[in-house]
Amino acid sequence: MEGPAGTTDTNADVTERARYYSPANIFNVERPAIPQMAFVADRDRAMAPDTPTGWITLNIGKQIGLDEPATTPLMLARYARITPGETLTGEFRASGEFYFVISGDGRATKGHESFAWETGDVFSLPGGGETRLDGRTDGAVLLQVTNEPELAFHGLEPPVPAEAPANAVRYPMANILTEMDRVRDEQDSDPDRSGRALHLTSERGGRADAAHPSIKLAMNSLDPHSVQRSHRHNSVALTLPIEAENVYSVIEGNRLDWHQYALMITPPAELHSHHNEGDTPMLSLVIQDGGLYFRCRTIGFSFD
Repeated sequence: MEGPAGTTDTNADVTERARYYSPANIFNVERPAIPQMAFVADRDRAMAPDTPTGWITLNIGKQIGLDEPATTPLMLARYARITPGETLTGEFRASGEFYFVISGDGRATKGHESFAWETGDVFSLPGGGETRLDGRTDGAVLLQVTNEPELAFHGLEPPVPAEAPANAVRYPMANILTEMDRVRDEQDSDPDRSGRALHLTSERGGRADAAHPSIKLAMNSLDPHSVQRSHRHNSVALTLPIEAENVYSVIEGNRLDWHQYALMITPPAELHSHHNEGDTPMLSLVIQDGGLYFRCRTIGFSFD
């Protein structure tokens, strides 16, 4: 039997492709654990004065059983190092890109939009196309997080920037701190609070609770000599310590010390608490792949 005009009859081929899998328990799937860790050596390399302009990828993909570069199953992080007066470019198989400016100032260009950034800023860019970061006279170091592993898992190509689910959005640190102060008393009075946090969002697609369908951004704080209550959630957390003197986490009974600007991984579903034994407030940027879990009603948040 021939196929319609212009096609080839592949009946034998498509039947030969069939495979059959019959485990006793299809839910009993073993995967390598996601580690509790901090990328201290990579931070040091990114901030060393003799490091040339380039991307420093925080890739543990093979360690967690993936073929593609990944920091978590759905996110990939990098440090961006820009020496004074130079430009760093890249094209990423992602639908959104998220940045924190550790030091320096410069300009980001994606598609038809271009804007300036400075130390302490958080900003997002749409996925697809070329990303251009221009440094100024003092150079710059940034953290970048994308959802490249998510697109690789589905075999998808990035959208064109104009059709990506993330906007180009800049969150100046002064505005972030003002907003955090505004809601401080309200959050502190809530007995069910999981911590003091400000979620960074945009209105693209009519959503007000997330900057991207998969990725959520939040700026967290913790008062001196206080503890954030133990809790767990199914999303992986990437935490960038910004102000972190004498701060540490306890994850399933293991202490993980915080190091300023050294990205940390809190694995999914593991009980963890954060402890500030210093004399100054803690401040951190938390990036989670929580969007998919919220959509599927599987975020799994609980205390203790």
